[in-house]
Amino acid sequence: MEDFVLTIPTQDKAFVETLVQRMGWTIRMRRSSVDNFIKSCPKTPQMTDAEIQAEINAVRKGL
Repeated sequence: MEDFVLTIPTQDKAFVETLVQRMGWTIRMRRSSVDNFIKSCPKTPQMTDAEIQAEINAVRKGL
């Protein structure tokens, strides 16, 4: 299976949805993908602000 990002004119949306249905493909809107990602993220951070800053500083010093 391969994932693609396809940008189409709004007026062609119904045509593409019909094509997807007839071909047996699946379609999801980019917004729903982003929403699903956000929902899957932990509600409490795994690192403190100080730990995050320390990681950033370590990477910057390595450059």
